[in-house]
Amino acid sequence: MLSCLAMTGIARSAKNAALALAKERPEIGKVRAARELRSRGIRLSPSAVHAIWKLNGLATSYERLRLRAGRGEASKAALSDSQRGLLRRATISRRVTARAGANGGFSGHPRRNELIEVAAGVFSAKGYDRASLREICAAAGILPGSMYYHFRSKEDLFVTVHAEGFRQLNEAVDKAVKGNGDPWRRLEAAIAVHIAALVGNNKVLGVTGTSLFHAAGPALQRKLNRERAAYEERFRQMIDGLRLPSDVDRTLLRLNLLGALNWTRIWYRPSKKTPAQIADHLVNRILRRSL
Repeated sequence: MLSCLAMTGIARSAKNAALALAKERPEIGKVRAARELRSRGIRLSPSAVHAIWKLNGLATSYERLRLRAGRGEASKAALSDSQRGLLRRATISRRVTARAGANGGFSGHPRRNELIEVAAGVFSAKGYDRASLREICAAAGILPGSMYYHFRSKEDLFVTVHAEGFRQLNEAVDKAVKGNGDPWRRLEAAIAVHIAALVGNNKVLGVTGTSLFHAAGPALQRKLNRERAAYEERFRQMIDGLRLPSDVDRTLLRLNLLGALNWTRIWYRPSKKTPAQIADHLVNRILRRSL
């Protein structure tokens, strides 16, 4: 559709408006952008907005934020505090993704994979501070010195377990929402996966779930946040696609929602509701009726 209209003045005007909005409000997604353009009398579907952005190298919020920031000293003033925060998190997410691709995710030396599994069990049972490398190595059946062939320190091992948990969680969420065009259904599916991960028996995901609920020391927490940012970005995009009243703060909604989900780990009882039933109740009985 876009290519057929590209020769008309109307299409050029719409294209220019979409590109101007990408720089004006780089943090919003294609759905909100289409809605904003419509309020200005420019009718473009979300897919058309995305196509325009993609053709101009602006398909991601990271690329749009970089466009707005520009270069040099003036770049700092070009972004608001919230936009600078988004750009920082997007930059971290790109590094995390690149590192995961370079490391091949959870694949690698069999002994290294085994150490991750065993360490996850120890960390889940005792917590980061009380777990010792000697205990982890004993559970894995190796000498303490052998661990350093695969990991530099206990912190490095813990961060690796945490990253693997988020890799699995991201993969599960992406699979659950794939092919579902309804934004509320996508959110419901993601919530069900999130809860299932928190309350399930997967020890690696157990470490990730614990770190979502408890804060580590500042230096370690900064390393853990690198992985968390990429996961929270998925929820930001899903909430961005919801049709909500204009006075709803989407950032607060995302943070409050994730906080409530993480608390499930404390009160959940397997004999009561399933993760899917909890997600259905939260989305369809509470959120959709109150927002």
